[in-house]
Amino acid sequence: MMLLARPLFAITLSSCLLLTLPVISSAAAPQKWKLDVPKTNVDFKVAYLGSGTVEGQFNKVNGTINYDIKDPTSTTINFVVSTNSIDAGGKLRNSFLRRKELLNTAQYPTMTFVSKKVSMINDKEANVTGNFTVLGKTKPLTVRVTLANVETDPVTKKPTLKFRATGIIDRYTYGVTAFPKVVGNMIPLDITGNLIASN
Repeated sequence: MMLLARPLFAITLSSCLLLTLPVISSAAAPQKWKLDVPKTNVDFKVAYLGSGTVEGQFNKVNGTINYDIKDPTSTTINFVVSTNSIDAGGKLRNSFLRRKELLNTAQYPTMTFVSKKVSMINDKEANVTGNFTVLGKTKPLTVRVTLANVETDPVTKKPTLKFRATGIIDRYTYGVTAFPKVVGNMIPLDITGNLIASN
């Protein structure tokens, strides 16, 4: 997803992120949830040389997601991605994406998403609108978040919620216009992970 010059991570972040709780059938299910950072993935893809596609991910992410089943619209998301952790399948390609004309990771080591509004679509989906900051520029971004049903983690034996957040970023919006014939301007983001009980 070649975060060109603006860590367009947003989430395919249609990204940051999480908000639409599945129907919790069990009254015993936890009310509040938080992000399981180690199990969070930020993937991207971007058109390359017209007909090709480059896919990759960011290997270093952090942040918080606070979700309350009884009040889902109060959910808050704060997501931080290390731009230098981009991995598009090779040192040369990664170096190309990190350069000043694209992600400019030396000057802008992170990109962030901070939620401002959650609009429920149904009991399993929501549109989350927030501020997405890349290369020092902050623009509004809306991502679609979908939650699965509550499951039991096979390792911890504790309840967990899987989520997926998707969004699309136009790198031109952030002033990243270099290499227009090499890299596409629309960059889909796909964020997946787990929520774990916080109480």
